[in-house]
Amino acid sequence: EALIRWTHPRLGYVSPANFVPVAETSGLIEPLGQFVLRSACELGASWPGRFIAVNISPVQLRNPSFADYMLGLLEQTGMRPHDLEIEITEGILLDDETTAAMAIRRLRDAGVRIALDDFGTGYSSLNYLKRYPVDRIKVDRSFISQLQHAGASAAIVEAMVRLAHALGIMVTAEGVETA
Repeated sequence: EALIRWTHPRLGYVSPANFVPVAETSGLIEPLGQFVLRSACELGASWPGRFIAVNISPVQLRNPSFADYMLGLLEQTGMRPHDLEIEITEGILLDDETTAAMAIRRLRDAGVRIALDDFGTGYSSLNYLKRYPVDRIKVDRSFISQLQHAGASAAIVEAMVRLAHALGIMVTAEGVETA
């Protein structure tokens, strides 16, 4: 997974949780996202057969020319579309269903993999799994961190995994930090 990090000369490590929202509200998220996508695609072109996942901002996905940009970037860099997985949040689909859905379908038709990140939080809807061409769900770490205590989190994770597998969707557990 391609993740952006920032080490500021005076401030040191700045968390993406701090600078990404600022980039989104200031209009800098698109150039920042393009930098991450280009870097990932250039690397991916040199690693055929291995896929790279990249988080996509809602701002990027709402741009009507995003799919054109993404497909052009894959062609320019030589990365194979099926070696790229874009990670989106369910909120993107809720916020701007038409524009986002068109871009998602177009990219998926070209071979790009689609993952729903942080699945199980916020706007979770089983309708998304039925309506959108999703290849993977990433179960949010808040469920995974509670698995050792069993109970509701374990039952929910088991249900999510069984449902995803029944639909032919791959599953990734985020935040696994213990045996």
